[in-house]
Amino acid sequence: MKEPSFLAVLAILCWSGATRAQYPGRISSEDPSVVPEQQPDNPPFVDVAEPSIAPQQAAPPPAESETPIHAPPAEPESTDAEAPDEDDSDEPWTLQPPRLGGYIQAHYRHAFETGETPLVDNPNFRVQRVRLQVEGDLFEWLSYDVEFDPRAPEVLGILRDAFITLRVIPHHRLRIGQQKTQFGYENPESSSRLYAVNRSEMADALMRGINLRDIGIGLLGHVQLVDHWRIEEAITVVNGAGFNVQNDDTPMKDIWGRIGLRYRHRGQEITARLGISGGIGDHIDPGDDPSEIDDFRLRFRRVGTDFQIDHRWFFLSSEFAYGWDSTPTEDTDTYGFYANAVGKTPWEVGPIIRYDRVGDEFERWTFGAYYGLPDASLRVMLNYELRLVFSDLRGDDKLYAWVQVRF
Repeated sequence: MKEPSFLAVLAILCWSGATRAQYPGRISSEDPSVVPEQQPDNPPFVDVAEPSIAPQQAAPPPAESETPIHAPPAEPESTDAEAPDEDDSDEPWTLQPPRLGGYIQAHYRHAFETGETPLVDNPNFRVQRVRLQVEGDLFEWLSYDVEFDPRAPEVLGILRDAFITLRVIPHHRLRIGQQKTQFGYENPESSSRLYAVNRSEMADALMRGINLRDIGIGLLGHVQLVDHWRIEEAITVVNGAGFNVQNDDTPMKDIWGRIGLRYRHRGQEITARLGISGGIGDHIDPGDDPSEIDDFRLRFRRVGTDFQIDHRWFFLSSEFAYGWDSTPTEDTDTYGFYANAVGKTPWEVGPIIRYDRVGDEFERWTFGAYYGLPDASLRVMLNYELRLVFSDLRGDDKLYAWVQVRF
C-alpha cells in the first residue's frame, strides 16, 4: 500500500526538476497569497548612499494665470493590471533577524438548556488558543517556521508548525516537516482569520486525518495565467499518525491536495477562488478501550469542493465534502457542507451567518457579529450557535463572547 505515497513523492520531485530546468538559476521569494497564513511584511533594508552633488533647486511654481480655473481632474491610475507578486521583486535580498509573532484567543461560553437531555455544560471562561510563532529566512531560497501552543493540555500538543521551506521552484514553496494538510479552504486557513469562533463541524469530521497537522512534505504554489487569473495548487504527503508522532504506525502514507482557480481584481476590490480537493490514506483508530485491544486500522477517501468571494462589502465562503471510511468490519460514507456569509462596513464591524451540517448527525446555525477584519490586531466576535440535531436529539444552544489580540 505504499504505491500512492511513493508516486506522489516522485511526482513532486519530477515537477521540481522539470520546472528548475525551465527556469535555470531563478529563485523566487514566498507568495503570501498562496496560503493565507500570517505573512509579516518585512522588506529588506537597503542603504542608499547620498548623492555626491547638490540637488538642483526646485523650479518655482507656475504663475497663477498658467493654471486653468476649471482644470479637469487628473485621470486615475489604471488598476486593470494586477500588481506583480513578491516573487518578481527586483530588490536585493538581505539577511534579517527572526520574526516573532502570535495571537491569544479567549472567550466566555454560556450553554442554554434547549436539548432533550437535562445535562448542560456549565458556563465557563476559556483561553481557546495561544500561538507563539518564530519564522525567518536563512538564505533567499531557504526559510523556517516554528509555532508553539503553550496552553496545550498535553505535552504532545505544544509544538504545532515546524517546517523548513525551500523556494527553488518559481512561485512555489517546498515544505519539509510538520505542517497543515491541504484540503479545502477553512482548515489550511488560520483560525485567527476566520469569521466564526468555532470551525465548521465538517472541518474536523471530513477534511483532515487524526489531526489538522502531520509530518511529511508539501508543495504549495501557483501558475500565473493572464491578468487577474492564476491556478493554485497544493499537495501534502504525510505519515498520517498525527502531529508530533515520529513513527508511522501504518505502511501507507496519507495524501491531501487541492487545485483551484483564483481571480483577483484590485481595482474592483474583489478576490474569488474555486477549488477541488482530495484525500486518501489510513490511520489507527484507538477505539473505545484505553488499551490496544480494540484498536483497528481505518482507511479513508475524501473529495470536496470550495469557493470564496472576498469583496469590499462582503465575504462569502462555502465547502462540500464527501467521505468513505473502511474498517475490518464495515464500510461507511457521509457528507458535510457549510455556507458562510459576512457583511462588511467602513467601521470594520458587520453581521455573520453560517449554516453547517454533517450527514444526519449534526446541524447548526451560527448567528452573530464581529469587530475587526482578519488581519486586525484586535478582533471581537459574538456568536450564537443554534444546534438543531445531534443523533436525532435537539442540542443545547451556545453563546460565545470572543476576543483575540494579535502581536
